[in-house]
Amino acid sequence: MGDKEIEITITTPSRLHFGIVDMRGDLGRIHGSVGVSIQEPRLTLKAYKSNETKIIGARSGRALDFLNKLLSINHVETSVTVEITQDIPEHAGFGSGTQLALSIGTAVSRLFDLGLQAKEIAVRLERSRVSGIGTLGFLHGGFIVDGGHAVDRRDTVAPLIHRSDVPNDWVFVVGLPDIIKGFSGEQEQNAFKKFEPPPADLVSEVSRIVMMQMIPSILEEDITLFGDAMTKLDTKFGDYWAKVQGGRYSHPRIEECVNFLLENDAYGAGQSSWGPALYGLADGMIQARKLCDELSKFLHKDDNTGKAFVTRADNKGALITDSK
Repeated sequence: MGDKEIEITITTPSRLHFGIVDMRGDLGRIHGSVGVSIQEPRLTLKAYKSNETKIIGARSGRALDFLNKLLSINHVETSVTVEITQDIPEHAGFGSGTQLALSIGTAVSRLFDLGLQAKEIAVRLERSRVSGIGTLGFLHGGFIVDGGHAVDRRDTVAPLIHRSDVPNDWVFVVGLPDIIKGFSGEQEQNAFKKFEPPPADLVSEVSRIVMMQMIPSILEEDITLFGDAMTKLDTKFGDYWAKVQGGRYSHPRIEECVNFLLENDAYGAGQSSWGPALYGLADGMIQARKLCDELSKFLHKDDNTGKAFVTRADNKGALITDSK
């Protein structure tokens, strides 16, 4: 039996990734990301000292790798059990790996009073090397813009440039077609290596959309302008990634679903990260549920499979509780 005298419980949001701002790096920084934390899907785990280090539940292999690495580099000899009771789909565009790493790292830190901060855990477990949205979403939730990395130092978490609460009546309809999953980890790094730097005009246009349309529209709660900015970012990034992912989207089915959402009055739509998750923005739960039902029917048309669900933004970030 494990020693459950102290138990750490952590629940984290996932995220939708709207895109990367600058892959050029000629101003001394590279990347810069835009995204939002969402309430569902989410990760929930609990951790406690035990007689054997083990993972109970989903993604046991990957979780155990994170756990063993943290125990080793912090010279912890006591065993730990982690129970994963709710999980985020892996390699689907929701940032599941970062949430798993940060949750396990935070739990270990709390159990043994190591004083590790989320950004330090992310660096030690090699998360957030490109985008900071996952780590910053863990810390803060909400709509986030990060400032990328110094080109000569990637072993950091990108700084927070802007963070806003997302209005409660802005609701996301998320589609998850049953197709080949998107890039992640080493695949993602290899994909980036195939790119020539984007033209400065493209980076300038993307930056202008973020600075002059996206950020002001969320501050003024203008869903029409914000949704339009979402779609523009997705389109421009998609065209840039086309040579690697085979088109504007990583799979033709994603493109069909994004177009379907826009044709059915979503305020904006796009592909999260490399997919297969995709999203549309609705005004209020009534529109969102109607759009979700329509997307679900579309996903199952012609014997295709997949699922659609509704979620609000998560403006809180990770919730951490200690029990004795």
